[in-house]
Amino acid sequence: MATQELFFEGKSIEAAVEKAAAGLGLDKDMLSYEVVQTATKGIFGIGATPAKIKIVIEGADEPEQIEKTETAPEKEKAEDVRLPQGFAPEKISKKQGGGKKAPAPAPAPVVIERKLSPLPQDDKNAPVIKDFLLGLLEKLGIENGGAEISLDENGSYYVNLSGSKMGVLIGRRGETLDAVQYLANLVVNRKSEQKTRVVLDSEDYRAKRAATLVALANKTADKALKYRKNQSLEPMGSYERRIIHAALSGREHITTYSVGTDPRRKVIVAYTK
Repeated sequence: MATQELFFEGKSIEAAVEKAAAGLGLDKDMLSYEVVQTATKGIFGIGATPAKIKIVIEGADEPEQIEKTETAPEKEKAEDVRLPQGFAPEKISKKQGGGKKAPAPAPAPVVIERKLSPLPQDDKNAPVIKDFLLGLLEKLGIENGGAEISLDENGSYYVNLSGSKMGVLIGRRGETLDAVQYLANLVVNRKSEQKTRVVLDSEDYRAKRAATLVALANKTADKALKYRKNQSLEPMGSYERRIIHAALSGREHITTYSVGTDPRRKVIVAYTK
């Protein structure tokens, strides 16, 4: 069967992706797409053009068409990130007699267990972190804002934020949450003698996003193995890229590396013989 190219339009790239996900019945984070054109406003609304993306639907026997592999990659270290418990990298079944592949075992359910411990009573950083975050939540119009602070297994301050309209704080794929986390780290380290790390979370977003990324990593690796061609993921932040690297570090015939520069830096899932 031949490949099929589908085009979707929207007021923005994000709107076009959401329309494609709804039309195909898929999670938008799992879609691979090519930007055909970006939206333009025109002059006083005249001559405006929508954003357009292209998605390639593969036939059963046709290899997937992907972008050319970029050269001189710089590999990021997978050991820089520790996957939560339950994220064991998936292994590929080796061929058995008759040249047939053994059926792949059903993936184990993803279990997120973050080991938290209470703060020491004389901790000086927690009040600074809490005052900054609660003040920011109030300015954002988030009612009943709360900031529960603990220490995680890495010695970082883990802050679980709560309140109304937390989707506003999390933002698209956690971009707003990451930005607030960056500011919180600047604030606490300005008044701390030792290097301190703050991790922000809300409504268990970090665990849910990590599960989505691990699923995406393994799905992309399956494609690379099936077609024996490198696969490119969409641009991601450094933390999310490291999750991809760590998730695939144990896959046979698969290696990963990152190319490009931020904010367009992305992971290549490469097939190796």
